[in-house]
Amino acid sequence: MLMFYMSLIDNDDDRSKFEILYNNYRKRMVYVAFEVLRNKEDAEDAVHDTFVKIARNMQSIGDPNSSESLSYVLKATKNTAINISQKNSVRNKNVLFEDAENILDSQFFETLRIQENYTEVVNAIRNLNDKYRDVLFYYFVEGMKPKDIADLLGRSNSAVQQQIARGKQKLLEILKDDLRD
Repeated sequence: MLMFYMSLIDNDDDRSKFEILYNNYRKRMVYVAFEVLRNKEDAEDAVHDTFVKIARNMQSIGDPNSSESLSYVLKATKNTAINISQKNSVRNKNVLFEDAENILDSQFFETLRIQENYTEVVNAIRNLNDKYRDVLFYYFVEGMKPKDIADLLGRSNSAVQQQIARGKQKLLEILKDDLRD
């Protein structure tokens, strides 16, 4: 697979940098993608898509061994995985509604209620400021652990745990306001 990515790169120096990225960070990228997607095949797809994007944008990479490059690669992987997760979510919703004739009425209405509440919570999370939005999205929507969120965002574990606690407080305020409207 490395040869495929190398074929996307014109410059020999960029090929060398890419090879270092591939060899040094691939396993971490798979881990980050798996934490978001919870599926090995989808995680591998996310890493592949990320490597293709990186190969096409090697000018964004300085020293491939730097912490900045590691951060760039992992954030790109995370964002790609989130995009795949969102596409899968839409696909799963479409399957649910296509199969509606085979669902009991009670199951159908319960599924709609849960989906409506979930959508309301996700929208409320999106209305938070960046500090809380990212942490709560990874924690509630993606199901990541605080330590993994801290690693991903480059924050301390205690800061992430505090942001989760404060973010939940703010989330409740938003949801209460929405119920009053």
